Amino acid sequence: MTELIRYCRGIVQRGLKESLKTLYYTGEIKYGTIVGQDSFGNRYYENKAEPHGRHRWVEYGNPKNVDASLVPPEWHSWLHHISDKHGNTQDMMSFTPTYKREHFQNPTGTDAAYTPPNYLYNIEKQKEILEEEKK
Repeated sequence: MTELIRYCRGIVQRGLKESLKTLYYTGEIKYGTIVGQDSFGNRYYENKAEPHGRHRWVEYGNPKNVDASLVPPEWHSWLHHISDKHGNTQDMMSFTPTYKREHFQNPTGTDAAYTPPNYLYNIEKQKEILEEEKK
């Protein structure tokens, strides 16, 4: 019965179409207050009525491409209770270090992944070897 009430509250908060999409991609409908949104379009929610460990969650901007590396470090620390300050809080750090760079998705398993020059499947290296053999 409580699941039915939870689903109804989620439908009231988001609307039927958005709730059905969330149910399809995640297998559940949750409701809560939206805490913020990051540059990737991910939305972060909190509902203290949920059990601890399930009361903070993220809904990815593109539900077809769910990847945990799309969560920036500031939001990751909030999700995992490392910090109570979330990503929209401006005073995360009193200064921005010069070595900090923009957050990007993990390229492992894609064409953008790093391969060493002498790796068997490194296409660029294979092309260079073939060109040298032709000479």
